[in-house]
Amino acid sequence: MAGLMKAGVLLGSAAALAEAMNIEPRSLRAKTGAERGISCDDLRAAAEALDARAALMVEHAAKLRAEATAA
Repeated sequence: MAGLMKAGVLLGSAAALAEAMNIEPRSLRAKTGAERGISCDDLRAAAEALDARAALMVEHAAKLRAEATAA
């Protein structure tokens, strides 16, 4: 549960995590509140969303470095 909550923070919001997991925010709250179970598919979807976000951040960092080098 804590891992999913941290993923939501890193993705910017619980809504973004719920979207990545293809569930409603209410369902995500039930999962993080221990009212519903968390499946391996839930964890994989969260990890994939984090990977995608990380890739965008790395790409943007590279662009900033290239601009700094060109200046």
